[in-house]
Amino acid sequence: MGEKKRCIGVFTASLDDAYQSTVWHAIAQRAQEKGFGSISFLGSRLGSPIATEASSNLAYHLANKRNIDGLIIIASSLETFLTTVDLKVFFAPLADLPRVSIGMRIPGMSDVIVDETKALTRVMEHLIDEHHHTRFALISGPPSHDEAISRLKICRSLLEQRNIPVDERLIVPGTFTQESGIQAVATLCDSGLEFDVLVCLNDRMAQGALEELRRRDIRVPEDVALIGFDGIEASLYTLPPLTTVMQPMNELGSVSVDILERLMQGGEEEHLSLECNPIIRESCGCKPHFCYSTEVQDIPPYASASEQEAIKDLAELFSANDYGNLIARLSRALDTTRLEVGSISRWYEFLSYIEHLCHCSGSPDTKVLATLMDAARAYIAEKVGSFQATKRFSAESSFETLRRVSAILSGVFELSDMFENLKKGLQMFGIDRGYLVIFDRDKKKIRYFMDISKENQSTNSAPQEFKRVNLLPSSIEHTWRQGQWILMPLVYISEQLGYLVVPIGIEIPALYDTLQEQVSSNLKGTLLLEQIRSHGEILSEQVELRTTDLIRANKELSMEIKRRGELEKEVLEISTQTMERIGQDLHDDLCQHLLGVSLLVSSLTKTTLNPQHMPIETLERIRQLLNESITKIKTISRGLLPFEMEPHTFLQRVDALVGDTLRRADVEVTVHSEPDFVIEDVNAALHVFHIIQEALNNAIKHSRAQHITISLISEVGKDGCLYHLASVIDDGIGLPKKIREGGLGLRIMHSRASMAQAELSIDSSKKGTAVHVSIRSKADEPKS
Repeated sequence: MGEKKRCIGVFTASLDDAYQSTVWHAIAQRAQEKGFGSISFLGSRLGSPIATEASSNLAYHLANKRNIDGLIIIASSLETFLTTVDLKVFFAPLADLPRVSIGMRIPGMSDVIVDETKALTRVMEHLIDEHHHTRFALISGPPSHDEAISRLKICRSLLEQRNIPVDERLIVPGTFTQESGIQAVATLCDSGLEFDVLVCLNDRMAQGALEELRRRDIRVPEDVALIGFDGIEASLYTLPPLTTVMQPMNELGSVSVDILERLMQGGEEEHLSLECNPIIRESCGCKPHFCYSTEVQDIPPYASASEQEAIKDLAELFSANDYGNLIARLSRALDTTRLEVGSISRWYEFLSYIEHLCHCSGSPDTKVLATLMDAARAYIAEKVGSFQATKRFSAESSFETLRRVSAILSGVFELSDMFENLKKGLQMFGIDRGYLVIFDRDKKKIRYFMDISKENQSTNSAPQEFKRVNLLPSSIEHTWRQGQWILMPLVYISEQLGYLVVPIGIEIPALYDTLQEQVSSNLKGTLLLEQIRSHGEILSEQVELRTTDLIRANKELSMEIKRRGELEKEVLEISTQTMERIGQDLHDDLCQHLLGVSLLVSSLTKTTLNPQHMPIETLERIRQLLNESITKIKTISRGLLPFEMEPHTFLQRVDALVGDTLRRADVEVTVHSEPDFVIEDVNAALHVFHIIQEALNNAIKHSRAQHITISLISEVGKDGCLYHLASVIDDGIGLPKKIREGGLGLRIMHSRASMAQAELSIDSSKKGTAVHVSIRSKADEPKS
């Protein structure tokens, strides 16, 4: 057996971003050229507060030295919410792997970054010197993002050098997304501050800014000049074409693989910086013109092996002035680049290098060379237009395929059916290999492992045993380490379900993100239905076991409920009768007895012959105490005795209750009542009266109120019926928790309301207590 093939890992956030997908594509292409296997871990932005993004970062925790030999990190796409210090800590567990960071420097690993100072400065100077702009607005990037910080610093420094003031209100933060560009322009326009140029620190925000400016009828570049940064392909096709700073994205990807190869061979840590180029187009106010690189004296390092071979062949055809074969060879080269890279505009730079070779060799002559070069560049421009049309049709076809895949997946409810339909869906994208891994609930064990290339694999069979740190079973390690793969974590909000590993092959990288979301959603639905069915079976068994017991206990329970209801009613009736008897006894017996004693003492006071033997003051004091006792007992008896069985006496009884309350407590009581307020049913009126009485006692004794309001009104409810409403509201400190959660008095109040067929509500807080009783008028009840 030969030496095990090296496999490199790539960390990248979503591929729906043109910058990330271009760099990622260059990495995969270079790895394939060098004979490396690769697996791209498709995660999201580290430290994201969005639950789905945070869960997707499961992908980064799957990489280790057991499944990859080196790691490339597209760090600039991961660090939106983190600093370089945070990233160093995050990647510390992978310190035993050779690592290369793209876009930013992370201590402890090699890196390849860009130097944007010269190019961004030239574009800013162009705006000032050529177009005379002085009122600058900026859309910056995430506050902790190193590249965003650096670009903003360059802009500030230049404006300061040119004595152009910067209004801090015209600097709006963005997140490097198109949506944040839209929001930032809305903020700037709504501020009412004037600006004549808008600098966006990446192209996606510039696209969003252009969209919002157009929506507000602000013309670019007539009203506001606009520039971006990155030089993504879409910037060439905006209306107008976007002036920008172009990053060497293909070179970033290919050079990172070269550095990683040296590291895996034992090389030392490397730090490389690449130059950016200013690209002047129409959004800054310049007229349309054709622009391409000149004086390219070395073959670009990102050129693939096939491109290097094509460059050599074309240089010979240019020297031989062989126009026919030259155009034919150039056409084949462009088609190859389109298939490998996805963009052919890099051939403008390759032609500049060929032009340099021809000048060095002296053939053909200058005039002939210029003619051939013009023809070649015109042909590339024609091919670019044709390629864009093909790309548009391909995108429409791919999204239609995705729609069909979505329909196939969403129509199944069994895991085995979902797996079979996933295979069919991937085959629609030309993918006939891949692996689906589904976690057990503890996320450390593998519940299912499915090989998409196999026929009729059962999901009920035991999965192949392997640890999650191995990523895939060791039995297929040789197979998957040979190819170029992408790993998509399957998550649903914050739940990690598993992952899907498929070969790189879908023409539009952004479709990987959409496919990932679709498979995750359908897998979650399938697993949820499976879980529901499983729970249903368990519940059916438990219900069956309990049904017999419940049937047996049901009669006993019904009897118990009935008996308790009867007892509760009996207790209330006995309580009412007892209070009536006690009240009657107090009034008819004890009160009369005390009154007789009081009269005797009064008579004795007038007729005593020996005042020294019994002081008159003492006798007078006895008489006062007896009178007070009589008054209190009458008050108590009035509370215990029912009022006359006449509806019109209800208000009189409440007034008497308030009078008694004022005599025995230092509190203000206000009564708001309608003159004709009446509760027709005297038994219901009795229960409502006792509820008011208990509410008054609670307000004084427990809530410690200073003011109490009693309201007695009648009003028509939403159902059109007349209701009598009685309320007791105080300004005290509320009822104690013990009483609120089960006091006897409150329970009796609810029981009385139930017997009166009334609705009772009690709301108590630190601001006071409100008791409301609502009873339907007898006048609105149906006649029997």
